[in-house]
Amino acid sequence: MQKNVNKTRVITAKNAGFCFGVRRAVDTVNELRSKTDKKIYTIGELIHNSVFVRRLEEQNIFVIEEENLPSLEKEKDKIVLVVRAHGIKKEIIDYLDEKGFTYVNATCPYVERIHDIVDKNTHDASLCVVMGDKKHPEAVGTISYAHCDAVVCSNEDELLQNLNDKLTSFEECFVLTSQTTYNNEKYVNCQKVAKKLYTNAKIFDTICSVTEKRQNEVVQLSKECDIMLVVGGKNSSNTKKLFEISSEHCKETFLVETADEMDMQKISLLCKQKLLKPNTVFTVGITAGASTPDDILEEVKAGVSETIITASGETTT
Repeated sequence: MQKNVNKTRVITAKNAGFCFGVRRAVDTVNELRSKTDKKIYTIGELIHNSVFVRRLEEQNIFVIEEENLPSLEKEKDKIVLVVRAHGIKKEIIDYLDEKGFTYVNATCPYVERIHDIVDKNTHDASLCVVMGDKKHPEAVGTISYAHCDAVVCSNEDELLQNLNDKLTSFEECFVLTSQTTYNNEKYVNCQKVAKKLYTNAKIFDTICSVTEKRQNEVVQLSKECDIMLVVGGKNSSNTKKLFEISSEHCKETFLVETADEMDMQKISLLCKQKLLKPNTVFTVGITAGASTPDDILEEVKAGVSETIITASGETTT
C-alpha cells in the first residue's frame, strides 16, 4: 500500500493574479486588436508588467507616454489609442477630444469612481489629499480632477504635514481619498487622524475591495510560510504593497517578475535546513499582483514545487 510522505507544500493565495480592472483592460485591447489593423498605442503601460508589455509589442501594440502624444497628431487617422487601466490626467482626456484622436477608455471602474468623487466633492474644499505613490499614474491622474489645491501623500506623517501647512483651521473642509492599491491598514490610520483633528473632513473609502482582500490574505498566509514569493512587476504599486506586507511577517519574502528570477539555490538550501528537524513541513506561499498574467504565476508555482520536492527528497513508498 502506498503512503505519501509529504515534507513540503506550496500554497497559492486565492486572490492572486489579474484583478477585474486589469482583466477588463486586457480584454479591451485584445478585442480592439482583433477588430482593427491600425497601429495601437496605449497611453502609458496598459498594466504594470514588463513581460505583458513586451507581448503587446509583438502584436503591434506600443506604449506612448502622455508628453509624446503630440508627435502622433499627424497620423491620428491611422492609429487608435487606449487609455491604460490606471487612468490618465483629465487634461489629457480633454486634449484627446480637442484634437480628435480615436481612443478607447480602459480605465478601471474603481479608478473612475475616485475621479468622480474628487470631481464632485472638491468644489467647496480647501484641499484634496490622495494617499498613495506620488509618481504613480493613478494618483497623478486622480488629483487632476480636483477643483482645489491637491496633493499626494505617501504616509501619515506627510498627511499631517500637508494638513498643517495648507489648512488654516480645524474647521476647514478637505477631501481624503486613497489610491486603489494603497495599504489598507495605513489608510485606516490616516482616516482616524483626519476624523480626530478635523470636523469637516470628507473621507472616502477608495481602496479596491480586491486589493483589500489580497492584503488581508497575504498577512495570514505569510505568517504560516517559511518562504513567500510575491509575483509581479517591479513597478507595480499593488505588488510592492504585497511584498511590504508579507515581509513584515515572513523574513524570507521574495519579489519576482518571472520564474527565471527565483533564487532556486537559496530556496533549496532553506528547505533542507528546515527539514533537518524531525516531523516538519517546509511551506512556500505564493501570491501575485493584480497585473500578473496567469501563465507566469503557474510557471512560478511549478518551478518552486519541483525545487523543494527535489531538495526534500520527498518520495512515495
